[in-house]
Amino acid sequence: MLHDLPNPLENLPLKALIFDMDGTLIHNMHFHRRAWVDFLGQHGIRLTEEEFEHYNHGTGLEIIRRLFGAELPAADVQRLVQEKEALYRQQYGPHLRALPGLREFLTVARAQGLRLALATAGDAPNIDFVLDGLQLRPYFDAIIGAEQVQRGKPDPEVFLLAAAALGVAPAECLVFEDSMTGIEAARRAGMAAVGLATTHPAAELQGLGLAQIAADYTHLHLPERRAEVLRWLQPQ
Repeated sequence: MLHDLPNPLENLPLKALIFDMDGTLIHNMHFHRRAWVDFLGQHGIRLTEEEFEHYNHGTGLEIIRRLFGAELPAADVQRLVQEKEALYRQQYGPHLRALPGLREFLTVARAQGLRLALATAGDAPNIDFVLDGLQLRPYFDAIIGAEQVQRGKPDPEVFLLAAAALGVAPAECLVFEDSMTGIEAARRAGMAAVGLATTHPAAELQGLGLAQIAADYTHLHLPERRAEVLRWLQPQ
């Protein structure tokens, strides 16, 4: 289903696609939640996956500080984040695979001259794990991760940094996201967004002003000619 886009976008060309990583390139958010719950249990914090969702927004550093205390020394915060992420990679590693249609979608976008960026709350080890594990790195002109931002989503910082790295205006970007906080970050950045119904069912993404909602990339397309991109984004 297509939705109305903000008026300032209507007369601007689309120059860049910006992709979140977790839940957007791969279907892995359940593994992240499970790893967080297992990791926290090892440190005496007992939460269900549902209870953990109250804390689950922003970067790993921000989540650790919410759960372990804002005064925890930075070195300890970093150590705990790396412990959790290593557990996640161990648990998810055997299941690592791209969302259906992703590689073909990226190939078409590159062929049409669109600039591509990754903008994620994930840190460098997790980015390497995904991009190199799936051989996706060559598709991206810019990569922005947790180490480059001060504030995680829903703050728009990561998307604005990605646009700047690509040399394009925010309104010339289309974001691909799976999370409510990511969609809100795109809105705050002044960017249109496509919702991937992986972390949330499509019904929960309705009414958020998304250009399109799809289960994966086999249900998305880019037009054959760049001049048609804006028409694809317009309400049908």
